[in-house]
Amino acid sequence: MRIELLGTAFNLETDQDPEYLADCVDYLRTKVQEVEGSVPTSDPLNLAILAGLLSVDELFQERSKQGSEVTPAAEAEIETITRRMIEKIDAGLKQPGDA
Repeated sequence: MRIELLGTAFNLETDQDPEYLADCVDYLRTKVQEVEGSVPTSDPLNLAILAGLLSVDELFQERSKQGSEVTPAAEAEIETITRRMIEKIDAGLKQPGDA
């Protein structure tokens, strides 16, 4: 699936349903727009990090409302999945001739 966000485009290979992934990207795009309207930076990396933090904050608040906390095992799994996604994104961003 081709993802274009914050001036960057890359292909992401995943086992996820393309419609589900498109919904996730649209949600993140919405969060980026929220951040863009509230902070004085236009740096894409800063915007992406702040949008990610905003999304994680919403997730944690929702879990707190439901009385469920992130277990160490779940946290480790989240970290593993996040690292894999970052590696795939990094691999997709490399241009021919990059080291």
